Amino acid sequence: NPLGLKDNGGGELTRGRGILKPAGKAMGFLSFLFKLENKLQAKLFGAEDLDFAAARKEIENTISNNKIVIYTYGLSPFSSETSEVLDEIGAEYANVELGLEWFLLDKEKSTIRAELLDMTGQSSLPHVFINGKHIGGLFTGTPDALFPGLAGLKESGELQKMIAGTYSDGGGGNPTITNEPEKTAVAD
Repeated sequence: NPLGLKDNGGGELTRGRGILKPAGKAMGFLSFLFKLENKLQAKLFGAEDLDFAAARKEIENTISNNKIVIYTYGLSPFSSETSEVLDEIGAEYANVELGLEWFLLDKEKSTIRAELLDMTGQSSLPHVFINGKHIGGLFTGTPDALFPGLAGLKESGELQKMIAGTYSDGGGGNPTITNEPEKTAVAD
């Protein structure tokens, strides 16, 4: 229960509850497959070095021009929940929907997805960037464990500070759009 909601036993639908968190954690066991598939999809569509460079430039521009950016799939419950968490706190954000789901992406969007993996070490969507920093997905954090993901930041009370620009990462740094962290895949 990453959002710290009381369990009243009533089975009510409450934000951050239900199957999403355990499903996201279980997907971590398949992360090595997602990482392989991620690159393969773009290559099968014929993506070349120039395509990956263009995708990186597009990602960098989007992140530098927006305080909060999320990369999502239209049919993903993790992506929908990410939007709901941000809407709930009144945050303004850019939602870059790559497609309905990973297997429906074209060359351009699968190349962006592959480049997000290279830039962050995370193979799954959603990807959340705040003030140029990658904070992970909804329930999973960054591969370096500096950020616990969107839900974890909200639960800890740090999300509002981060959006306001008053959050301190202790000087340890975080993979921003120009750094390349370890290539450990983390699934939502």
